[in-house]
Amino acid sequence: MLKTVKEKVAKAKKERKRQEALQNEWYSLRHMLSYANWAMFYILLGGREVGKSYSVTNFFCRQWKNKGIPFVWLRLTETQARKLLQNNAEKLVDPDLRRKYNLDLVTSGNNVYEVKRQEIKTKRKDGTIEIKKKIVEKKLMARVYALSTFYTDKGSIFDKDFLSDLSMRYNIACDEFEREKGEKNTFDILYSLVNQLENLVRSTKERTKIFFLGNTLEEASDILCAFKFIPEDWGIFKLKSKRCVIENIEPSEAYKTRRKGTIADILMPDASTFTNKIDTDNTLINKSPLVTPSYVIKFTKNKDNWFTVWNSNLIAKYNGEKKTVIAMRPYLDEVFNPEVQKNMITLFDTRSFQFRNLITFKQFQSCMEQLKPRK
Repeated sequence: MLKTVKEKVAKAKKERKRQEALQNEWYSLRHMLSYANWAMFYILLGGREVGKSYSVTNFFCRQWKNKGIPFVWLRLTETQARKLLQNNAEKLVDPDLRRKYNLDLVTSGNNVYEVKRQEIKTKRKDGTIEIKKKIVEKKLMARVYALSTFYTDKGSIFDKDFLSDLSMRYNIACDEFEREKGEKNTFDILYSLVNQLENLVRSTKERTKIFFLGNTLEEASDILCAFKFIPEDWGIFKLKSKRCVIENIEPSEAYKTRRKGTIADILMPDASTFTNKIDTDNTLINKSPLVTPSYVIKFTKNKDNWFTVWNSNLIAKYNGEKKTVIAMRPYLDEVFNPEVQKNMITLFDTRSFQFRNLITFKQFQSCMEQLKPRK
């Protein structure tokens, strides 16, 4: 009985918070930060212009102004990173936040500096006075990196004694971490992310906040698959074993009103990148008993990318089954047959496979998408 009462109270509290959030036009990060006592990763999923990037940037700028904590902003490609740095990082820090925190920013390479300027008076030959503003103080506030160039970004914004100051924290954001529909697949997002984070924080486990900001869930998400969880409903999901909290942001009525009548609403009203509403395809999910393993499919040498086909067409994650191996790439220490590879691709494309659960389907789909372009 006591458990039932506690569950009802918790459910009512959750619904109350949901209703409060739905009254706001813009997203607020405050409630997510309440999990900072155990969480390291914060994943925010929501439609465009809901306020995810603004809220995280606001938090980073506040931490910088109040405590001098610098931050790192990551994008998928070098082109995207360069756009954020153009015109003294005008796309990185919103003008409203520059005014709010009185920020005067300049950029050099991947670096974003906050500067202080002083008026210098110079007397001209004709006797008039020329007033110029000269930079007299320059502090490194942020760096902007691309995941795709992790192999050239060996330096870190943080020196080896960074955490000796107990007020310091690692603040990192990876914005738009999912490829847009139709965007060319030229590198492994997860592999690049892990290596770039290794460049930045090395073996650090504490005093670290890493935010992932995503717009769309229509395609397989490499990073969500790494956490082995894909939200199918609105709300906050706590993955304590992964030190991760995920919020799938429900659009508020005020947000829907603001977006109504826009170009996106008129031409693509149902696109998840604007609505954040996902119609999950569960038609290939089959929870029937796994009776007989047929063969193992390997995409890489990493066992996380191995799958076992049961009952002729039911795919589950590999769990040590000793069966014939189908290599989807050469050089996996297995026999590679291009015709067999093409056959597997055809079976997947024609929806001939079924999957044990949604995360297995998304992980298998992601592995398929990372193969070389099909001829």
